[in-house]
Amino acid sequence: MNKKTIFIIIKAIISISLLTYIIISIDWNEVANNLRSANFLLLSAVFLLYILEQVELTYKWNILIGARGITISLFRLIIINSIGSFWGLFLPSSVGTDVVRGYYLTKNNSEKSISVSSVFADRILSMFSLLLLGVIFMTISGDLLSKFNVRTYIISLAVGVTILFYFFQKEKTAYFLKEKLKSVRYKKFFDLLVKLHFSILEYKKYPKALLASFFVSLLVQVTRVVIYYIVTISYNIHVPIIYFFIFVPVIMIILMIPISIGGLGVREGTFIGFFSLIGMSINEAVIISFTTTLMNTLIILLGGIAYLFYSSSFNLKEKEISLKNPQG
Repeated sequence: MNKKTIFIIIKAIISISLLTYIIISIDWNEVANNLRSANFLLLSAVFLLYILEQVELTYKWNILIGARGITISLFRLIIINSIGSFWGLFLPSSVGTDVVRGYYLTKNNSEKSISVSSVFADRILSMFSLLLLGVIFMTISGDLLSKFNVRTYIISLAVGVTILFYFFQKEKTAYFLKEKLKSVRYKKFFDLLVKLHFSILEYKKYPKALLASFFVSLLVQVTRVVIYYIVTISYNIHVPIIYFFIFVPVIMIILMIPISIGGLGVREGTFIGFFSLIGMSINEAVIISFTTTLMNTLIILLGGIAYLFYSSSFNLKEKEISLKNPQG
């Protein structure tokens, strides 16, 4: 077996092991009782919030694309985003979703480097908005979590990522990597990564677009936290909302790490791990995580429908795409 196959097997083992542990650990009768007593009006509101979240995600991506001179309708971009989310259900991590999004955007214009770099710039902004949200609410939480020593880990993570980003956004770093990777194995692959790095750095010329996209990204994260909170109260489970603003961003960051198949097991395990710190039972944590996952999957499945009906129409006519000169 090659390394890729072994890696996939390891991720499958992690997902299956975590899901098996969760399945045998919960009280299914209590879970069933929670389901029967759910407030379906609130759950309907959650469904609408998920749709809003998808629109927000697409809009912030559109800001980045527009800054680099690509004009594309928000509707078509929503279709591309939906298709990316759909295929993300079957890919190893959330990064797989970005790859698909970049691929379909590339099919809509001739600027491949801009299309791909916009996706990765979007991902970087999302990560920083998650970290900022977590750190802000960790800071204002006072002594709520002092006995768990979680604050140290989250702030350390934020500092570490900030340092990495500092070097990443330096052109000197890109030139250094370009020089060091000239004679390595798989040179074409690393040349592509270096080219992508330089393309992402082009966004430094558009600070207004970056700032606007970052604030929309923060709005996306707030919407996601509110979704988890409303699902929680729909089951008559009462947890202060500040814990959701602290834990959910960290959970989302962990899910970006490709250590499982589509985040299965890891999503539920991290939710249980964090919220058990504040007294939530495993049964309550599982029903909340399961409900949010199910409703998000239902929204994502719409991307499958979009793929079936629109995949053959991605070779757009000239008038549907216009490339305008980037403005600084």
